[in-house]
Amino acid sequence: MGGRIISLVYTYHISKDHEKLVRDQLVTRYSYSSRLIREIKRIGKISLNHKECFLGQQIKPGDIIEIKMPREEIDGEPVLGNLSVVYEDEELLVINKPPFCVTHPTKSHQLDTLANYVSYYWRDRGISAKIRFINRLDRDTTGIVAIAKNKYVHHYVQKEVNSGKVRKVYHAFVYGKLPHAEGVINLPIGQPYHDSIHRVVMVDGKPSVTHYKVLEVFKDASLIELILETGRTHQIRVHLKHLGNPIIGDPLYHGDMIDEGCFEMSHQALHAQSLELSLPRTKRFCVQAEYNDELKKLHQRLIDNK
Repeated sequence: MGGRIISLVYTYHISKDHEKLVRDQLVTRYSYSSRLIREIKRIGKISLNHKECFLGQQIKPGDIIEIKMPREEIDGEPVLGNLSVVYEDEELLVINKPPFCVTHPTKSHQLDTLANYVSYYWRDRGISAKIRFINRLDRDTTGIVAIAKNKYVHHYVQKEVNSGKVRKVYHAFVYGKLPHAEGVINLPIGQPYHDSIHRVVMVDGKPSVTHYKVLEVFKDASLIELILETGRTHQIRVHLKHLGNPIIGDPLYHGDMIDEGCFEMSHQALHAQSLELSLPRTKRFCVQAEYNDELKKLHQRLIDNK
């Protein structure tokens, strides 16, 4: 997997059902944005039957459109880091993110971020691309983070996300037992005051929907599966706190719960377990990320404490 990418070429064979202009074909059938098409035309290449063409040129059955993506430079500071790669192809890199790792450089984290480590990984393999995260996780949340290798892939997947075609599944170990084996938490989330780190359920918050399903029940805890319909800041953590089942090891939202004994954790027990999606060159597929050692040990302790 992986390899040296100078500029990726997408080839489209026109069938009898798709007679229109080059621009229309790319936008309506292959999910290119008009802005990206203009950029490719300027610094990449769009050809029809192996010759450069106009965007308003008519196409007919049997024609071949080729898109040569513009070559990009890595836009992050390369720093050697320990990346756990769970999937990679010409279009996508998927990492199993460890805890205590932020996604992008900040004032307090400038050279120890996932963006830094991916930049080094790509430079080391001759991959020229900007760092475009498809999803992000809180600093102490573990699991799947996907990075697109070109602008088209990022736009394509974000369009799939907006239409509900991308499925992200989380696992969380929480205190107590949930009221039902499965359900939907449909409660708006907002900031109680400006610049607040905390988020809370509030009447004038943004619409927020979380689907949950109980996977295992322990003595004083549960393992649940969660699927987000919306993507608000701290959504899972806030919704579970509101239910009275905060995530084990979450100092921001676990209230008066004490993380000791079998509940002891150095980070919140929230894990992005799987991602199901399609890519321009790949049919629908699913990638999964296993628990880190600390989550595995927590799981075993809860089982032993039944």
